[in-house]
Amino acid sequence: MNEPKGVVTKMKKEGKKSKGSNSIFHSKAFTLILVFIALVILFSIWSRLVGNNFFKIETFRNILSSLILSAFLTIGAGCLLIGGHIDLSQAAIGAFGSMVIATAIKSWAMPWFIAIILGLLLCAAFGALNATLVSIFRFPSFIATLGMSYMAKGLMYMFAGMGNANGLTANVSFSDKVLSFIGAGNIGNVIPFGIIVMVVFFLAYGILISRTKFGMRVMLLGGNPVAANLAGIRSRKMTYILFINGAIMGGIAGMFNAGKLGQGSLLALQGNQFTGITAAILGGISFAGGSGGMGGAFIGLLILNTFSIGMGTVKVNPYWVNVFTGVLLIIALTADYLSQMRVKKSVNL
Repeated sequence: MNEPKGVVTKMKKEGKKSKGSNSIFHSKAFTLILVFIALVILFSIWSRLVGNNFFKIETFRNILSSLILSAFLTIGAGCLLIGGHIDLSQAAIGAFGSMVIATAIKSWAMPWFIAIILGLLLCAAFGALNATLVSIFRFPSFIATLGMSYMAKGLMYMFAGMGNANGLTANVSFSDKVLSFIGAGNIGNVIPFGIIVMVVFFLAYGILISRTKFGMRVMLLGGNPVAANLAGIRSRKMTYILFINGAIMGGIAGMFNAGKLGQGSLLALQGNQFTGITAAILGGISFAGGSGGMGGAFIGLLILNTFSIGMGTVKVNPYWVNVFTGVLLIIALTADYLSQMRVKKSVNL
């Protein structure tokens, strides 16, 4: 069944109307930018009081560099959330991908590009399994992906054993100049290569979600699955695309982590498990699906990492960073819930 042109046309017109009627000064992105500026001012003053200096080029370079791994998880998680799904297995799948890449290079003497392709293909297979459980067997995505994360962790041990002749260890170390440059190299000894790739991905996915027919379909699928069905959108196909994309984004994060450290690790990306989801929701992507974009998700991620590095600069116990990050997530979820309630009330009226 073909998708009626009227549905997409109407969505485009409504999008243009909302853009024209709402000033940028009242947008979610503008609010987030103000929050980011406030954090910079706060930590700049606070750091001076404790004898440090937050406001310097090196700090902002560190903030951008620290975004790289979480950025790909945020993109994958953001697309899934907009489409009405959630994936709790991304970080585990990414760590699995890093272990496959490390083992392929060290033990199987594969060229770096073949190792990357193999790692990402296996990650994509996990994504396809997630989609199968969700779309065919009707598992809630929360349950399906949680189970898949344990499966990925179990298979990591198998690849760790293959990569270490002397027995199982937590890491599989390797040496490859190209992967080392991908993970830790700089362009002109100034800009980390990973930052350039990250920006390109955010721009590409931002355009994909906000400016293309595919993005409109994802929005409609997440916001109103019944309307998506009536519009002829193949929800099962879209589910496969979104979950496979999320898994590949996890694999790319794992690839950058492996290149940076020169090893695949059983503990890779462990601290990034919920960062992507938190950044996406903080950036205005609705937990209920159907709204949001990559621009807000990027600013949300920027706020999280600025807060984390700023707290370190002012010498606050790092455990408090996790506490306040949790508070930010709760606030973002509460705001999203209240927004959804307002929308439902306006529809009922």
